[in-house]
Amino acid sequence: MTTEDRNDAQTLTLWTRNQPHDEDVPWAAYAREVLSHAGFSYHLADSPDALRSGGVVLVTEPVDGEHAKALTAWVRDGGALVITGDPGDLADVAGVTNRGPVAAGTVTCGQGWAKHPPRPIRALRGHALRPDEHAEVLATFSDGSAAVTRTTAGAGVVLTFGVDLWYTICRIQQGYPVRGDGTPSSDGTAPIDDDILKAEDGMALDLEEDRAMPPGEPDLPPDYTHTYPPPSAVPIFDQPHADWWRSLLLQALWQAAGHTGAGMAWLDYWPAGIDAIAHMSHDADGNDPADGRAALEAFAAAGVKVTWHQVYPGGYGQEVLAEITDAGHEQSLHYNAMADSDLAHWGWPQLRGQYAWAQAISGREDIVSNKNHYTRWEGWTEFYTWCERVGIQIDSSRGPSKQGTIGFPFGTAHVSFPLRPAGHDDTFHDVLNLPLHTQDLAWAGHISVRDVILDAAQDQHGVAHFLFHGPHLRKRPLTTQACVEVAEAARERGMPWWTAEEINTWERTRRDVHVRVQRVQEGWKVLAHTPRAVPGAALILALPESVQPDSEDARVRTVQRHGHPFVELGVDLPVGHSSWLLRP
Repeated sequence: MTTEDRNDAQTLTLWTRNQPHDEDVPWAAYAREVLSHAGFSYHLADSPDALRSGGVVLVTEPVDGEHAKALTAWVRDGGALVITGDPGDLADVAGVTNRGPVAAGTVTCGQGWAKHPPRPIRALRGHALRPDEHAEVLATFSDGSAAVTRTTAGAGVVLTFGVDLWYTICRIQQGYPVRGDGTPSSDGTAPIDDDILKAEDGMALDLEEDRAMPPGEPDLPPDYTHTYPPPSAVPIFDQPHADWWRSLLLQALWQAAGHTGAGMAWLDYWPAGIDAIAHMSHDADGNDPADGRAALEAFAAAGVKVTWHQVYPGGYGQEVLAEITDAGHEQSLHYNAMADSDLAHWGWPQLRGQYAWAQAISGREDIVSNKNHYTRWEGWTEFYTWCERVGIQIDSSRGPSKQGTIGFPFGTAHVSFPLRPAGHDDTFHDVLNLPLHTQDLAWAGHISVRDVILDAAQDQHGVAHFLFHGPHLRKRPLTTQACVEVAEAARERGMPWWTAEEINTWERTRRDVHVRVQRVQEGWKVLAHTPRAVPGAALILALPESVQPDSEDARVRTVQRHGHPFVELGVDLPVGHSSWLLRP
């Protein structure tokens, strides 16, 4: 490893538009969140003067006039272009005609992908494309019109998503503003119209079309009743729709880079040797010390350090709270807005008061994580503003409260920074969203959902989140058994168990790392820069599998990311600038 001056030239350029947005939410800005979480280094451009020879340009909004002419010439000279949404005046070089807006529906992927969803996935808006005779259709809307295309133009290549990726990914993950009860499913498995405002009431995914039965389970009985434990398996959100759109975008960028021969390198989602992780949390509902000790015993048997959400009012008492801390669990807040006491209401003063209460009973000043009791939610992102004000850095309230909404009701296994409405100085809230996937296996969630969640999270290289409650761990042996078994099932897949605090620290640290690769006479030079040390970092490289590092402090292995093979370079990143030489 060596240290050298930084060169900011990047393979990837994000084409931006420095103009006011017409919408209440700057949806196109969400491209920055997707790329940053993927670990990509990129530079911004809004003028042809910023275009660099070769490489990949990602266009997030319509490009017109002289800028479109410049991008067209750049592509024909050998550049690679990935267009999302309305192609504008780039339609000609993309080999498509914009047939007009498309409302919410599903998209089916065809050939041309290294990996694609097994079933149609939800798109919430976009533009139907008509390809010319030279363009290849990679995906179609339900009406048969093209949703994703690919074509060559001169020496370059253009991939076009008619789907509005940024609106679709963000809306699925963040849902719609919650102002009233959502519409329940027709089969009775998701009675979300319960007069309690919660995250599911704003779901963007479709309860009728976007769920499926867990593999190997019989069809839902016609007399199914939503009771506990579930009398049978029920349809669940088995596919992380937003993550699939992320995956397809990354595959398009890799295809584009491969066409031009541009070198690509980025920081992986997790440390070297880890493809995905698991997270276990616990809600202290009831505050019965016997429940708390039963949970402590279950988590000790499972060998998992959990994020323990403490709920107002009351508390277990100092003895049990000390045992929780001594066992290595994370002390967290379980914000209660169920109106069962003076402070248990929705609102900023209540969150502020409960946060101070949690600090007092836990003895921990810097409580960094929260999960709302009963997944309570109102409005859109106002709650994240309150979290920022008290110091909560990661929240896991967005998940299921009903058997029929288990799985990926918000379409993701990945953490993300939520997008703000327009009119704010900061585009994103400084609070990570950590998705929740199921509660209390073998009681609130049928045991058949376990492997569906683990498999999908591992497939998308994300987080599988399982929540338990002390009363069920004390009174229901099958739930305790399920807790122990899911812990082992994740470890068998190579998925370690992290607390919310660990996830938060890792994600925030990795966001500041910049990686790139250069071709040199001896092979390839991998360069990285970070303001904070990152032990065990995984630098992912689009290089031949045979490469070997010219350093004893670096390790290589072959990995699959979203269907593509890459080389993982495992290194400890020191503060500052670093480089490694890889030989063929």
